[in-house]
Amino acid sequence: MNCRRWLCAISMGLAPAMAGAQEATAAPGAAATPAPAYEYLRPVMDNRWSLWPQIGAILADRSDLDSGFAGGLKATRPLSDHLTLELGGDFSVLETSNAGDYERTTFRAGLLLFPGTPFYEQASDFQPFIGGGAHASSVDFLGESVGAFGPYATLGFLQRLGRLTMLSLEGRYQIDSISEKGVLPDSDYYTWQVLAGLRIALGERPYDPTLDADRDGVPDAKDRCPNTPPGVQVDADGCPLDTDGDGVPDYLDRCPGTPPGAIVGADGCEIDTDGDGVPDRLDRCPNTPPGVQVGSDGCPLSDKDGDGVLDHLDRCPDTPPGIPVGPDGCPLDSDCDGVPDHLDECPNTPPGAKVLPNGCALQGDCRRPRPGEQVDANGCALDKNFILRGVKFEFDSDRLTPEAKMILNEVAETLQAYPNLDVELEGHTDAIGTDAYNLGLSERRANSVKTYLTGRGVAARRMTPVGYGESRPIDTNETEAGRENNRRVELKVVE
Repeated sequence: MNCRRWLCAISMGLAPAMAGAQEATAAPGAAATPAPAYEYLRPVMDNRWSLWPQIGAILADRSDLDSGFAGGLKATRPLSDHLTLELGGDFSVLETSNAGDYERTTFRAGLLLFPGTPFYEQASDFQPFIGGGAHASSVDFLGESVGAFGPYATLGFLQRLGRLTMLSLEGRYQIDSISEKGVLPDSDYYTWQVLAGLRIALGERPYDPTLDADRDGVPDAKDRCPNTPPGVQVDADGCPLDTDGDGVPDYLDRCPGTPPGAIVGADGCEIDTDGDGVPDRLDRCPNTPPGVQVGSDGCPLSDKDGDGVLDHLDRCPDTPPGIPVGPDGCPLDSDCDGVPDHLDECPNTPPGAKVLPNGCALQGDCRRPRPGEQVDANGCALDKNFILRGVKFEFDSDRLTPEAKMILNEVAETLQAYPNLDVELEGHTDAIGTDAYNLGLSERRANSVKTYLTGRGVAARRMTPVGYGESRPIDTNETEAGRENNRRVELKVVE
């Protein structure tokens, strides 16, 4: 007995005992240690027949023969580790430039050599081959039917598609030696065939209990994962280890310590839908916009205006400090008149009433009194005067600023909503300058407001401009802020 046979016999005798010892010592559920690479006796050779349906094109070396189509069927059967018998037949038609078609029916026999993985081992996904043999053909050309014979050579490859099927692509060179002369001018014809098709194995692969195709130490007979990649640690069933039980084997798992029950992606890491670094399992704000800084609970940390509404939910992110806001971060508007409560002089306007920019309707509303004003039984200011805040003029002039015109546009709409009410337009100044000058300036400014509102569709007869100069201050004239408050236009409803 030579050395190789002696080693093989010993390995076959020890393999079952070693496998049994391994199973006995492994704790239930524990990872199995990969077994050594045993040297098995040569398994049963894969000697199945395979069918190769093929179709393609044919080309000729002669100038008067052009190209055409070809198709056929062949059968193969392994003869040894790398050598396969090939038997087949095919039909082809070559078009000529001036003499009709060159039709050929061929029967061939030959050998294919696969220099890669032997057939008795697990077949590789990609298998190149070369081969050749002899053929006998019947050629129909120019009304004659003659015989031909000769050699052929082939070169190609197989690519696995499934358990029993492989894609085939090959090129074949063939010489047709005509057996008798007739109308054919030459005795030899040379053709190329390019063929694509399938290799279909007939029946299941011969079973061999000693085979360990993926070399993971678990024989195929017990291997539930027979295609484990080389070097991957496996369990007793031959499947890659999955330490954290998330369904992603350790060799692909980028997060091998995932908690039980966590939902993971293909990389074994927990799903983080909004990409904020906090997995969905822990994320209380799972739809945080990209780039927003979040805390450990996945919720944004930023509230720039300090109103209690996080920036990504805040529709009014620059609310001044101390102003009550709603869930959207915008100042509250209790009466829904479009004027926020902190600017609204009439915070309880009846629903649907058209209001001035200060939030007051011209009729049926309750204005909060200013300091020192008289009030009615309900605590509402008795005066029907409304300060048109923001209606300002250029310095020492009666020309309205652009911002003032925007406010007066809203005032005009409100006046048109109350067509039966007349109003006074009162102009007021601060105490800088003489009484007479300030009186004239306030009158001009009141007239300027009337002129603008008339241009916006308010009837002139409904408006009476009045100038009061510096005689009715509402604030001190000792500070710039006080003087700013005194320079104003008021609208008074005339009843």
